[in-house]
Amino acid sequence: MNLLTTILKAIGPLVPDSVTGWGLREYFNHNYKLLGTMTTLQIDSTNKRATLDLELKGETQPLRVNINRYELTSAGDKTFIEIKEVNTSREWINVLAGGFLKGRKFEVPEIAKAVL
Repeated sequence: MNLLTTILKAIGPLVPDSVTGWGLREYFNHNYKLLGTMTTLQIDSTNKRATLDLELKGETQPLRVNINRYELTSAGDKTFIEIKEVNTSREWINVLAGGFLKGRKFEVPEIAKAVL
């Protein structure tokens, strides 16, 4: 565990969700810039919900994603997020999300797990 992660774990409960959202948005935009840009990310860690807007390359309108329920679990030193309920502003993506996202666990990056 690096120093930044240690610090984030210590202050995580004190950090507002808006700051967490900013950090995760920056992480996404840095690592997935080939897809487009995440313009907003609002996290409600108390109720385990999130809303995000993506400006995807090749799309004329932003994509709104509502994660209505997520769960975090740990196995060893890894943390996983499982999306339980999700819907988007595009019907065809709702179909894909149902098949590819719902019920699957994804490892949470080290920098993010300290604040989720």
